[in-house]
Amino acid sequence: MATQEEASYFLTSFKLAIEYGRCQFVGRPRTDQDLSDLNMNRKEAFETICSLTPDNYSSGPLPDDTDPDKDLWVFGCDHEGFEVYVKLRLHPTPRGQMPRGAVWSFHKAEHPMRYPLRRGAA
Repeated sequence: MATQEEASYFLTSFKLAIEYGRCQFVGRPRTDQDLSDLNMNRKEAFETICSLTPDNYSSGPLPDDTDPDKDLWVFGCDHEGFEVYVKLRLHPTPRGQMPRGAVWSFHKAEHPMRYPLRRGAA
């Protein structure tokens, strides 16, 4: 489990990647349908990601089974009464370079999510 500081650092880096146009959705066939189910487009999904805080942290860093040099982080949030599952990855970059991010998942949560860093969480 990450600390508040680690989750905050990850989110800050990810938001920089979005701000500088260095973030993309992974090309999964169901991504656009997932966003449509939430009545959102990619721009709105990026805006939602930019509103995440460490309170939205659910798990990570988790090993990425497609690339052991990268980690996945999971966050959750509410959108129009639905809990949304958000899985993100930052690509390692040399020190001083702008981070690059990837949105692996952005869809309605299939199960209730836990938020261990949320204030007042058990």
